[in-house]
Amino acid sequence: MAEQPGFQDVDWQVARAADEHGAEFDPDLLKLTLTLYRAMAAFDRAGTAELAPHGLTVSQLNILTVLHRADRPLNMGELAQAISVRPANLTSVVDGLVARSYVERRVNPGDRRSFLVANTEAGERFLAEFLPSHWRYLDAIAWQLSGDDRRTLTALLAKLRASIESAQAVTP
Repeated sequence: MAEQPGFQDVDWQVARAADEHGAEFDPDLLKLTLTLYRAMAAFDRAGTAELAPHGLTVSQLNILTVLHRADRPLNMGELAQAISVRPANLTSVVDGLVARSYVERRVNPGDRRSFLVANTEAGERFLAEFLPSHWRYLDAIAWQLSGDDRRTLTALLAKLRASIESAQAVTP
């Protein structure tokens, strides 16, 4: 016997919410929200599983790759902006990379109250060894999306991010 849809099913949740909230409710918005959350959770789990053998987090890999592509060491504010986190949330993540000797902090000569962060040779070696398999892994987890799908989704997510950030600017 087929299992009845329930609270795990996005369409079921959307239908229940529509019944509860009536005409002012936009079911497409809830479906987008739930689908996006689930996709991000799955993507995060996949990244966590890939990095677990290396003892790194997704945030730490993100920092290493941003610093790798930067043309200079970055201050904590620039780094936080590049990976879309608050600077206060970044300190402990960077601390973990410093402890592994993957990044170093230097006093910022332009502002001695701040630090610059840069990859070390060990961090660059890790990336050189890790990234080729990482690109294959990303391709494997996104195999159902064609190149056009990937570009379309990227553009739509950028538009959603801009919408979120502009709404946050006017809503406390």
